[in-house]
Amino acid sequence: MTNTPSAPTKVLIVDDSATLREVLAAMLSSEGIKVIGQFVSGKGLLQAIAQLSPDIICLDYELPGSNGIELLQTIVSEHPHVAVVMITGEHNPNLKNAAAEAGAAGFIHKPFSQDQIIKELRQIIHTQRQLGAVEESDAVHSSTTVKFKAIVVDDSRMIRALLAAILAQNGIQVISEATNGLRAVELTNELQPDVVFLDVIMPVLGGIEALKQIKNLRPSTKIVMITATSSRELVIEAVKAGAAGFIVKPLIAEKVSAALAKVFSPCE
Repeated sequence: MTNTPSAPTKVLIVDDSATLREVLAAMLSSEGIKVIGQFVSGKGLLQAIAQLSPDIICLDYELPGSNGIELLQTIVSEHPHVAVVMITGEHNPNLKNAAAEAGAAGFIHKPFSQDQIIKELRQIIHTQRQLGAVEESDAVHSSTTVKFKAIVVDDSRMIRALLAAILAQNGIQVISEATNGLRAVELTNELQPDVVFLDVIMPVLGGIEALKQIKNLRPSTKIVMITATSSRELVIEAVKAGAAGFIVKPLIAEKVSAALAKVFSPCE
């Protein structure tokens, strides 16, 4: 169960740099986010998660004696309610996708500004609270008739979980998920869903290019773009490429449902 709006979000920081831990802790504390523990490595981290029940973990990729991706996978497997933000100074172009595949909720490159890290964490906090509210609502537990089948594509595990829960309330069954546009194209061709929900900014292959490839392969498939920006240029490009609708982050259940009603209206 997620925090109530009045409860401070609890964060664990895992990084072998004492300076970075101190700076990050100060940044978070200044925003009312409670840092409940700091770790130099992955040693003792899983026990601390079980005891302290953090909401978010800020996890360095390079840790003494630990592989960041493997540690991320273990945390997600054993504590799926915890959101993990991978933080790294590496600029390997494959790393962001590897983190997304392992279940990361966010990804930040060092050096980062306070605005960057706070924006990322605020997005995650919002998503966690929305997900808790949707899961606790009566509608998600009712036997809603499945009207459409969907694939959800986003490099954040928390966004995918929230969107899947909202879609279930609207009679849309998520039959698969992906973290990048290339996999989205492959899955769409293989599973032939009615609709694909496609994030704009993703590793490997971006959403706009994936949209074009999917519409070329399967013109009848509806594509709904997920975006943090609704710039005129982006909307025009996506519509020209065949997008049927847009969902703007941060995701809010009522607004997503309203967008779905437009996409699946009889005139569509």
